[in-house]
Parts: sequence; structure tokens; C-alpha cells
Amino acid sequence: MKGISLLIAIILLLTSCDEGGLLIETDITDETVVLLAPSNNAEVIEGVINFNWEVVEDASGYEIQVALPDFETTQQLFLNSVDSIPSASTELSSGQYEWRVRALNNNSSTSYSTARFLVVPVVNFSDNTVSLISPENDLITNVVTQNLEWQEVDGASLYRIQVLENSTILQEETSTTTNFSLDFPEGTLIWQVRAEKGIENTQYTSRDILLDVTPPNTPILSAPKDEAILIDTLVSFEWSREVLQGSEEKDSISIYRDITLTDLVVEEIATPPFSQSLTEGTYYWQVKSFDEAGNIGTASSVFSFTIDIP
Repeated sequence: MKGISLLIAIILLLTSCDEGGLLIETDITDETVVLLAPSNNAEVIEGVINFNWEVVEDASGYEIQVALPDFETTQQLFLNSVDSIPSASTELSSGQYEWRVRALNNNSSTSYSTARFLVVPVVNFSDNTVSLISPENDLITNVVTQNLEWQEVDGASLYRIQVLENSTILQEETSTTTNFSLDFPEGTLIWQVRAEKGIENTQYTSRDILLDVTPPNTPILSAPKDEAILIDTLVSFEWSREVLQGSEEKDSISIYRDITLTDLVVEEIATPPFSQSLTEGTYYWQVKSFDEAGNIGTASSVFSFTIDIP
């Protein structure tokens, strides 16, 4: 009986993920990372090479390495990083390379999956790719003026920059350098760049950007009503606000003990109805809204209430 009890205790300990307990992750040693691209013996055009592989269940990260010409006789290691996403990229010139990936978690790792590939020189100017540097893809911001940067393409005489919304070109500019300062309109947009040489040009390389310069609307408080007398220490707060298009909006509720709003009791990001336990006394509360782009709305009016238990 004691042996059975000890076994049960060990099992509970190993499987516990409560606060302060042990979290034992699944052993992934026998799993295999499936490489997608570049495939083994593939030929790719020099420039930015994108590496992709399939997700391994229960992996928390991936280690990727790229060697010239291979891992047995490595002359140079171009990429050696660990990340949580199943993709990576780096710029490579022509030559023979080998790349490998293994999946990791805190408990174990897989074996490396390896593939060789050949990077070949660009034959036609149109085969070049413009490598964008900044701003990063999927940027959400309230900064109107953005400095666009990209890497130089050999032989390019100029670069064409476009800003699009729903496939409609809103702006088009050209630059002879690899950066350009541009004022974006508000909205969900795409910016893209291509290189040009006489009548030849590359394909556009694009990134998404969401520009939101409009602060959220001011919340309207509804409960507890101003100067309400409550007989319960569990207080339910309610308010409303019309949501605007753009970046994600959130509300922050603040509860104070004084009318000068200096003695802060509670401050939480919340959605109505929001419940909070309080002690007896008089309180003052307001709600302020903000969005993912960094805009902060005007704070609501301040309501007071008193908890008075009979």
C-alpha cells in the first residue's frame, strides 16, 4: 500500500503544473523536423533566402544553422539562431550551402534535419529581390512619418515606392537612394518597393502597416451611478464606448479613495461589467481608453459612490 501511495505521489508531482509545481514538457526526441524550402539540392537565386519548415508539436523553439559549404568543412556560419517561429531568412551570395534545423523544448530536442542547396547568381536584373529593412512588417503605429529603408540592388538606377489600400495606389514616389521618408495616410495599408534599371524592373516587395492617429472615444459611465449609496462590498462597474475602426482598443478603470484622484485603490484593464470587492467608504472612479497604436483617449467623467453596510 505504501508503494502504491508513493507511486501516485510521484505521478502527481511530475504532472503538476500548479503554481510552484514542476512542468514536465513532452519528450520530442523521436520527432523529425520536416524541411520545406529550400529543399535538398534546390537552386535559388542569390539575395535574401527564406527558410521554412513544418511545426513540431510540443516544440517551444527551433535552432537553425546555415553553413558554407557544409557542416563537415564549414568555412563560414551565416545563420545560427533560435526562435519560436518555423521560418528564418538571411542574405546569401552564390555558392554551395547546407542548412539544418532541430526543434527544442525545456526537456528535450530532436535531431537535426539537413538539406543542401545551391545559390546561383542573378542572370537577369528582374530576378533581383528588394530586401526591405524597416519599418518591420505588420507595424501598428500612430507615427505618420515613416523612414522606409531597404537594401541596395546592384545595377539599380532608382527605386519605386508605392502605398496601397485595398489594391488602390494612394501614393507613388521614386528614390535614387535606399531610404525614403514618407507621410502615410491613416488606415490599413501596404507599402512596397521595386528596383528599376532602364526598362527593366524587379517585382515589388511589400509589407503591411496600420496607421491609426485617432484616439478612442470617451467612455460613458453608467453604474454605479454618481453619488450612489451601495450596501454590498462587491461592486459591479459598467460603462459604454463606441468602438472606432483601426487598431485594437482597450479600457482602463481606476478607482480612488479621494476626489483628487491620488489615492489609487484599483487600476485594471477591463471590459464591462467589471466587478471589484471593496471595503466600506467613499470612492471615486473613472475609465480611460487607449489603443494598440499608442493613442490615449480623453478620460471619462468622475463618478463617486459610497459603500455603507447597514
